[in-house]
Amino acid sequence: MKTKILILVESLKVGGGSERFAATLGSKLYDKGYNISYLTLMDENPKYQFKGDYHTLNEGYIYGNIFRRTSDLFRYAPKITRLCKKLDIEIVISISEVANFHVVLSRWLYGNNVKIIISQHINPEIFLKSRLKFALIKFFYPRSDKTVCVSREIERILNEEYDIRNTQTIYNMMDIKENIKLSREELPEEYQELFEGYKTGTENFNFINLGRLTRQKGQWFLIRSFRRVVDLHPHVKLFILGDGVLRSKLEELINKLELNENVYLLGEQENIFPFLKNSDCFVLSSLWEGLPLVLIEALSMNLPIISADCKTGPWEILCSNTDLDKELGYPIYCEYGILNRPFDSKFVFKTLKEEPLDESETMLSDLMMKLIDDKDLRDKYSNGRELSRNFDEEEIIKVWEELLK
Repeated sequence: MKTKILILVESLKVGGGSERFAATLGSKLYDKGYNISYLTLMDENPKYQFKGDYHTLNEGYIYGNIFRRTSDLFRYAPKITRLCKKLDIEIVISISEVANFHVVLSRWLYGNNVKIIISQHINPEIFLKSRLKFALIKFFYPRSDKTVCVSREIERILNEEYDIRNTQTIYNMMDIKENIKLSREELPEEYQELFEGYKTGTENFNFINLGRLTRQKGQWFLIRSFRRVVDLHPHVKLFILGDGVLRSKLEELINKLELNENVYLLGEQENIFPFLKNSDCFVLSSLWEGLPLVLIEALSMNLPIISADCKTGPWEILCSNTDLDKELGYPIYCEYGILNRPFDSKFVFKTLKEEPLDESETMLSDLMMKLIDDKDLRDKYSNGRELSRNFDEEEIIKVWEELLK
């Protein structure tokens, strides 16, 4: 019988990159014959499709304050140990910082003697100013058997800033053939009219962004920049797929900027690929990332990409043949997309009269208009599928199997 593996993740809720990765990794290992179980710290719906057994602590603890979270850390770690013994688990793969802390504590205090592989999916530099989070990472990560990083830049930061050495980079994986198959499905009927030209072939230009409506994704910068685009191109549209705590603030901003006929928040969608297929350019406005799966999804649809050069991931994906340490002026025209100057880490829910566009926002609006006007540039960046195959699950899963051995 193949190895028994427990995948520990905050939830499997549709909309999150780490959640999607957990479902994909577990399902692919299941197809390879491994015995897969999931344990989520929260039971949220709708879930990504997955293969294997499912268990949950069924608690909403993540939304508590720091004292509640610390208490939960010590309450749930022994439960992880007990479940591992009950299921005869041999390896735990944990996904996200919170899950990492839980599983390592289950070993350190509660005798969980399974092999522990933790993973880092977002830029750990964002925790350097938090003494507590910095200390937790420094303490817990070296006590795992392996720390998997989803980008080389994340591995470098953990090595140099945290002095963590048990690291290995394994890129996020994706089923490119499945993406293409899903893209052949029709757009949901209620959205077909919004995507002008969906059936008729009429000329239109649609920008698209995917991501939770949270601070990390920085969509307010994108919406503010888009106001200037609409001033010169009144019929362009921007579709944002995802949901989150900033939805009402973003809706208010759209109203203040008088963009109700141009910007649409479409919420979470089970199948994002017909939306991507019927768009003309993907825009990433994130303040930080790990290795953003949405860029790989957009590449698999041959979409031109404009991305904020946030840490970490966009440069490593789009500028695959460029020295990561090389400093270039913005915008940067990479092999597979255009990098925009990073955005400041601040909230700006104001009109352009109340607060004019800053340099990064102005550059983004310029690039969006350039993509609209320059067909040759669009054609140049419409071949991303060849790059996306570097992240295809058939290749990445081989690396995971070597690690599991």
